Amino acid sequence: MSALQPAVDFVTRTSHFIITAHETPDADAVGSECAMLRALKSMGKEAMILNADATPRKFSFIDVDHIVGVLERDDQLPPDIGRYSLLVLDTNDINNIGEVAQIVLPKVREYFIIDHHEQDADNPSGNVIQKSASSTSEILYQLLKELGVPIDFQTARALFTGIVFDTGSFVYPKTTALTFEIARDLVSRGVEPNFVYGKLYESNSISALRLQSRVLSTLDLRCDSRVSILTMRREIIVETGADYEEADGLINIPLRSEDIRVSIFFKENMDGLLRCSLRSKGDINVAAIAQSFGGGGHKTAAGFKCREPLEKTRDLLLEKLRTHFS
Repeated sequence: MSALQPAVDFVTRTSHFIITAHETPDADAVGSECAMLRALKSMGKEAMILNADATPRKFSFIDVDHIVGVLERDDQLPPDIGRYSLLVLDTNDINNIGEVAQIVLPKVREYFIIDHHEQDADNPSGNVIQKSASSTSEILYQLLKELGVPIDFQTARALFTGIVFDTGSFVYPKTTALTFEIARDLVSRGVEPNFVYGKLYESNSISALRLQSRVLSTLDLRCDSRVSILTMRREIIVETGADYEEADGLINIPLRSEDIRVSIFFKENMDGLLRCSLRSKGDINVAAIAQSFGGGGHKTAAGFKCREPLEKTRDLLLEKLRTHFS
């Protein structure tokens, strides 16, 4: 039996869907959602997308039809919501979908997860969680093939964008020959890699450049310069006039150094919520570290919400990392 059979069965037996993804959705989340909605609509299903947070500006090009909704009120839900099932994409932690977990989940018939992250959340069996996949978009491409759903240009672009983003432009460890085969097929359907790359990585504002300068000025090297720490307090966002999401790629800059093995980025949003992102090179499993703080992710890319003050969280993180550099 195909590893995707549970998803095939779920989609086949279900007629009404609400699609969601993790908080602060990225390109893989939005690309997966848009591709899945178009596929379900083409199958004659009723479907809608509701996320806890708005789509960051630089990913809005994926949603050309403006089909990604933001859950703000109960009256956004369909009156017959008891007929709907919740399809959760790009996270296997049901606590990572924000207000959707409180407002939508109690009212739907059931929920189903399709994801590729490595955290072992407490989920019922039967979901599709392929930890070896490069992205959720890669999984959905294969699912649409098994369902016999035609992949049109907009769906192809959404999936390609999700794959490019979650593979770091085809360089992260989970990039496989299958990833390239899928990308090749999507490009053959009219997707222009240069266009997607430009939208993802060459469309920042001037204020984002100022933000980069300010954040990099906080660089703190630890563990004999093997670990870097960047910090973005909300005052920096106000000072530069940038959007919070425009800081997303900054965590990767320290890893350009041959010496730095782990990059840590503390970032505070305008509501005062502090998050910690982790990136690594080599064999250091930052997903396991993030899980110890209640988060998760991949071996080389993970994160969590900080429940303690920044200084205390930083010291605990460094204590865990020092074992790798002793």
